[in-house]
Amino acid sequence: MIPTDRPLGYWVKHLDNLLETSLDRVLARSGIRRRHWQVLNVLREGPRDRAQIAEAMLAFWLPASVTQTDVVDDLVRRGWAEIDGDLYALTSDGEEAHSRVSLDVATLRAQVTQGFSADEYAAVVNALARMAENLEGSEQGR
Repeated sequence: MIPTDRPLGYWVKHLDNLLETSLDRVLARSGIRRRHWQVLNVLREGPRDRAQIAEAMLAFWLPASVTQTDVVDDLVRRGWAEIDGDLYALTSDGEEAHSRVSLDVATLRAQVTQGFSADEYAAVVNALARMAENLEGSEQGR
């Protein structure tokens, strides 16, 4: 039986930690980290220059973490991305790596949502989004 006497903040933080750890483990199997995965997703959408990659990654990047330049350069070294002029694009090896990792990430997502109907999942996401919106609104009103 899952204890429900703990507050929402406990479960949000606990779930966040579990998600982080689980995703890190899944990505490590392919020798990459979360930032690599995020840049692969950005490049999967089409060629981008460094500024466009940086802009797409703003919401995910943490100060003092590895830089976008480090990650993009590493993807080029791996042969997963190439540069043509100022634009970076995935290579066929990069497309293959993205597909392989996507399957692993999809398996993790299925594990996380096991036992939830589509409606239940949507309700949970909606509730969390509304809670965030409530707090964002209260912060703006100060």
